[in-house]
Formats: sequence, C-alpha cells, structure tokens
Amino acid sequence: MLERLPEHWGIVISSRVDPPLSLARLRAQDDVAELRQPDLQFDQREVAALVAAAGGGPDAAQLWKRTGGWAAGLRLALNAAKHGVAGPSGAQRMDRQMFDYLASEVIDEMPGELREFLMRCSVLPELTAERCAAVSGNARAADLLDEVERRGLFVSAVEAPDPALTLHDLFRDCLAERLRREHPELLPELLRRAAASEPDAIRRLSLLLRAGAWSEAETLLEGVAEELLAASAVEPVLRLLEQFPRNLRDESPMLALVRGQVLWAQWEWRRTAEEMQRARLGFERSGDSRRGRRARVFEAIALVGNGLIPESESLLAEISLDGADVETHALGLALRTWHAIDGGRFRDVARCYSEVLDVLERTEELEIWYQCFQRPLYVWLPGMAAPLARFVDGVMRRNGDTPSQMRAIAFVMAAWLALWRGELSQAAERVRQAREDERWLGMPLRLRMFIGVVDAAVSAVCGERAATLDALATLFRYFDAAPLSGPSAQPTSMFAHYVFYGVRLADTLDDAAVLRDFAARLPPDERIKNLTMLRAPLATVPARLAALDGRHAEACTRWAELLENPAALDVLGLLQEARLRYAHALLAVERRREAAAELRTLLQDVAASGEIGGVLLAGGEALRRVVAEDWHGELEWTEVATLRGWADKVRRVSAKRGAPNHADDHGPLSPREREVLARIAAGDSNKVIARALDLSPHTVKRHVANILDKLGTGSRSQAAQWYREHC
Repeated sequence: MLERLPEHWGIVISSRVDPPLSLARLRAQDDVAELRQPDLQFDQREVAALVAAAGGGPDAAQLWKRTGGWAAGLRLALNAAKHGVAGPSGAQRMDRQMFDYLASEVIDEMPGELREFLMRCSVLPELTAERCAAVSGNARAADLLDEVERRGLFVSAVEAPDPALTLHDLFRDCLAERLRREHPELLPELLRRAAASEPDAIRRLSLLLRAGAWSEAETLLEGVAEELLAASAVEPVLRLLEQFPRNLRDESPMLALVRGQVLWAQWEWRRTAEEMQRARLGFERSGDSRRGRRARVFEAIALVGNGLIPESESLLAEISLDGADVETHALGLALRTWHAIDGGRFRDVARCYSEVLDVLERTEELEIWYQCFQRPLYVWLPGMAAPLARFVDGVMRRNGDTPSQMRAIAFVMAAWLALWRGELSQAAERVRQAREDERWLGMPLRLRMFIGVVDAAVSAVCGERAATLDALATLFRYFDAAPLSGPSAQPTSMFAHYVFYGVRLADTLDDAAVLRDFAARLPPDERIKNLTMLRAPLATVPARLAALDGRHAEACTRWAELLENPAALDVLGLLQEARLRYAHALLAVERRREAAAELRTLLQDVAASGEIGGVLLAGGEALRRVVAEDWHGELEWTEVATLRGWADKVRRVSAKRGAPNHADDHGPLSPREREVLARIAAGDSNKVIARALDLSPHTVKRHVANILDKLGTGSRSQAAQWYREHC
C-alpha cells in the first residue's frame, strides 16, 4: 500500500515499537521521517514555558529533572498541581499518578519475561548485557536489552567502553517499587549481585548498604572514606555513616575510625581523639592489631591538634612502626615531623619529612599522601625546599591532569617554592592554577585556607593591599565560625599562627593600622599551647610596632636582641626579613656602617641558600629605602647590584599584576566560555554541550565552573540570565 500511495499523500504511524516496515530501505530513499523519544522530550526552557502557560505550579527545573521532559509525565504533574497538589505529599501524589500511568500503559503491556528482567535489573545504575545477566540470572540479557531499545522504553545510551543503557529515573523508580511489592524477598540478593559486579567503590558501597550487608559495607567504607576525605567530600561520608544501624554505629570500631577521620578533616581534635580511642580499643578487643595501631597513631595526631605535644610524643613512643602497613608507617613518621616542628627542632624537620617521603613513594595512593600533608608551614623551615620539590613531583606524577585537592595542594607548594626562589610570576601562576582546581572542587574549606595563605603572601609582596586583605579575611572566616572555647573549640595556637601571619603581611604592606589591628588580636602567651614554634615570631611584633611608630632606636635595639640568636629566627623565613628590617632601622638612625654589615650578612645568607622569600616579605618599602642609600665605601658594587635586582623584581611584577587586562573586550569570558554559556542559556545539559562543541564532558564541566566563578553567579540559571541580559 505504501508503494502505491500518491506522491502528495503521507501516513502517520504512532507506535511504542518499530512498525513492521522496511525502515532501513525507507531511510535510504529518504521516504520516512522518524520522531523518537529524544525528539519528543521537552527541554528545560520548554518545560518552564509549559508551567507558565498552565498558570504556574511545580518548580520547572525540578519538574524537568524528574520527568526528563517526558510529555505524558509533564501533563500528569501539571494536572496534579492544577488540582491543588503541593508540598512533599503533593510531589508523592504526582509520582503516584505517573507510576500508575507507567504501570498500566507501559509495564503491564510488556511480555512477562521482559517485565521480570527489567524489574530485577532496576537495581543497576547502568544496564550492560554482562551485568544484567549476572543480576537477573537471565542468559538472554543481550537480546532483552535490544528489545528495550527497540521499544524505546525510557532509556538512554551511556558513553562507556561497553554498550550500556541507563533507565530514566522515573521509570527505574517505578520498576523498583514494583519489585519491592511483588518480590521483596529477592531485593537483598539482587543488590548483592549488583554490588559484586560494580567497579565503582562508592556505588558498590551504596548497594551493599541498601542490601543490609553491614559487614561487607564496613570493610569497603574504610577505603571509600579515605578517598572521599582526600577530595574534601566530608558530607558524603557522613551520609554513608548514617545509613548503618544505630547500634552498629555505636559499637563498630571501624565506624568509629571513619568517624574520627571525618572529625580530623573538620579539625575537631578533642572528638577525633575520643573516636580514635574508641576505635583502638574495639580493634584490640577483636584482635585486629593492624587497624588498632593505625587508630592509635590517629589518636596521637589528635593530641597534637589539641596542643598536647608531650602527651602525643609519649603515645607515639609506645607504638612500633616496624612492620606497619604503608599508611600507618607514613602517618607515624609524619607525626614525628610535626613533633619536631612543635618542639622547635626546626633543623630536624627536613630529615624527618624526607623519611616520610621515602615511605610515601612506595605507594600510588594519593589518599595516604594527603593524610601525611597537614602542615602548610613546612615550606618556611630550613632545608625544606628539596623535600617539598620531591613532594610536588610525586603528587603530580600520580595525579595526572585531573583536578583534585592533592593537585591543588601541590600547586600551592610549588607557588611557595617559587616565591622563596624569588620567581614571583611563576608563584602567581601556581596560585591561579590552585584556584582553578579549588573552584572545580566546590571550594572546600581546608583547601581554601591552604591557597589563601600563599595567595596573601604573593599579593603582599607585590604590594596589592586589597587582594592581601581579601585573602586574609577568607582565612579568618573559619575562626569567626569556629568557637575558641567549648566542646568544638579550635586550639588558640592555630588562631595565633594566623593572627601573626596577618601582622607580618601588614608589615610587608607597610600598613600600620592593619598591623596594630592584628597585633591587638594576638592571644596571650599562656593560652598558646605550642608556644615553642611561635615564640620567635611573636617576639618580632614589638620591633615591628616600634618601627611603624617611628621609634627607630627602639626598633634597632629589639631587632639586635632578636638577631643575637639567629638559629631561633631561622623559621618562617624570619631570619632574612629580620636582617633587612634591622638594616632599615639602622639607616633611620644614621648608623650606616652597621646597616651595611647587616646587609652583607644577609647577602651571604641568600647566596648560600638560594632563597629570598624572607627578603621579599620584608616589603617593597624596606627594599626601596636600602637601594636608595649611597653605599659608596661600605658595600661592593656587586652587592648593591644584587639589592637593586631584588627591588626591581618586586617592582616589575607589581606593575605587571596591576596593569589592566585588555585581552578581551567582550566581558570576562573567553570565546569558548561564551559558546558554552550560550548553550547553557538554551537549556542544554553538559552532555549535549559536549557533543555540540566536540568537547569532553570533563572539559565542559570545567568551563561551566569557570563561567560561574567569573560571572559571580551561583547557578546555571543565573548564568543564563546574565547571558540574556548582556549578549
């Protein structure tokens, strides 16, 4: 009949399955137009228009996400809203109506074998022939999946090495409810089978939890939690813990260990110590000496966080690291490094941390590298340049090009090393790269603070007052939200470190008002538990204040007293800074010869170490004053040239960073970012954008993160609104 139709005639066939026609031949002759499920789906913008035309109702974005743009589902939801359905119970009634429609119009119309197959496979996140056969027990899985595609049963193809389908969320939920109602006894076993073939550890854990396989889930949680916490994903770990029964959460040493690691990530030291002690005792009772030893090391780490250094050292001395697994061994050695820092044994730190790296380099697991890196002050200690360069190289080789918290930390350390070498442009570039990864990861607090410390230093050296103060403000928001007393209190020592840092950078900027403000916030010595490390830095505050107040004779006296013990000042780059500031003060009281002698010693120190970070942190004003002096007869011309080189380095980078950027006259976005934004404004998903622009989904996701950051918007819809207003 089709072949005899007049040319101006056509036939419309509406069917859930392909009609019994030679579609391949009709396609080749261009005699058929096919509108399949994806062609009939409403996009987000069309759903919003549909909701508006219906007089409002459910949230358009949520409705689109829930229905996937399925026309019948949208109509059912809007009808439910029209009849006064609202709130959580309303959403359930909408689902109920859509479930009833799917059950009567789709599921009940399937052949029995296909219906049973899909119900059993609804526990899988993606459907592949191999996994479906393993879960359902049906050897015809491949044929049945072909039938699913032929019928257009609410599935989408997934980009994967093996052919795979994913069920629409609403359809999967409907099948899962039917499975629970008809075969509740099968559900735990089906979930276990799904877990057995699931390559992703986090998904596998979720399946085991749903199956009630608590013992297997506990064992898997240990590794999953470390992986998530290394990515600063604290909330997902807490949600996983909440899925265990309360009695198990109270009794399990494994869950106490994971809970303790979460508290460590949140810097809640007292509670960390309590949970690790509970875990240690539980492991010892069960005879698990390996995990018991690890929990004990964590317990000793928490004591350091609480400022209880002698107690932590005593506990670690009781732990034998011989024969320990890599994680416990590396953590124990890292703790010895922290003891050396807090005990003021600064010249031991480089050797201790090199021993940590010797162990870390035996493993490819970056989660362990992350656990052993918790002290950003490493870079400010004598001899740490080589170990930290080794750390950066090790992380980069293991991480690759994927944005991660560890890569951002490596960028931060590379920025410090560049600043310490005086390579300011490179330091600024490493900060920029770290910030990119920070945005990509959702700006986790710890990472934001790590980056903020070096960002503030680079900005201060370049004389950028506003950028420095913004970075410092970010650091102190943490302490504004965290109490300094009570059960969740943060140690005053930690607060004191950051306040002194504010003092120092205010001095770099030559900003007396900000310096006095930070100095007034310093806690008294008796409240700082690990005062040993901070004693020398805090002793510089009176000398700084005296110089800013114009009391130069007093400043000379105080700097001279501090420099009588140079070893004590050889921390945080203070020794170089102190020598330059002392020379500056001596010039102010016209003691030129002594100033020259101090500068000569400084030049010798820098020549020996190859590092000038402390010099740069003394600030541009001190360098300019020293360079402006006529040193004829006091310093060699080569020495004066070196001083001028330092001052010129700061001046050049400051000018470059302060210059306006005319690279793009079309707003803050790059041409590619504007293309992506246009697609966002059209309602396209990341996957659709990736196909349209021939990009990977990973690249699209990075572009979206950069767009939201540059525009200062908090969501895709806000970015789309910006596009409509400006483009």
